[in-house]
Amino acid sequence: MGTPGGFPKPPSRYREGKQVRLCPTSACSIRHGQEAMVGNVTYPEGLYRNKEDFITRVPSDRVGLVAKSLTGFKKEVIDTIPDQCMFYYSDTDKKVKKMFAVSFRGHLYIQAASVLLNRDRQDKSQTTSQPYSFTRVLFGGNNFLYMELELANSWKQGLGYGLGGVGGAAIAQNAIKGKGVVWDFSKNQFNIFRSCKDFNEFIAERYPQGVQECEDRQPDLLLVRTAIEQIK
Repeated sequence: MGTPGGFPKPPSRYREGKQVRLCPTSACSIRHGQEAMVGNVTYPEGLYRNKEDFITRVPSDRVGLVAKSLTGFKKEVIDTIPDQCMFYYSDTDKKVKKMFAVSFRGHLYIQAASVLLNRDRQDKSQTTSQPYSFTRVLFGGNNFLYMELELANSWKQGLGYGLGGVGGAAIAQNAIKGKGVVWDFSKNQFNIFRSCKDFNEFIAERYPQGVQECEDRQPDLLLVRTAIEQIK
């Protein structure tokens, strides 16, 4: 069964602490000293404003944060470990913008805008309606960090909006898909698996057993995770 965001439910080891109540909703802030451990790499608790801070794993700042839901007129505070969320400064309740990543309560989050600004140039057609949202890194190793993000093909989405009406809106909405994304440590950039074919081109030379049959345009994300686990 999938999650509300359209992604397959992560295996239990990726959802450790998912239902653990972290703190009273009025006090969900960064605690100094906590680190996000992803594979053999640790990210001290804090905000990473740019790629350089992220690469060196030195936080730009450590301030109180609150995680809130992506949808709804009044964003709800999330007091468990979310897979996707918005972050707000706890002292001002202002949304965290233009931030490469956040290490929050032992988990690493990447901002959607950071993925798009630091992607492989072949992925330039990908876009998002939630650039300031954050997605949780599910796992990683010495080679890659793996996460999933709702992205759309900008050309297809633009066509839908251009057509207008109910049909056009349906085309635009249908362009949004949950897609696998890796941070490539060797290139210091993100690689978005735009389609099943694109994923197969990526995985074939690294782990041939991970190549999929591509019955649908999008790859099976559960199989994507299994393959990336082998090469992470």
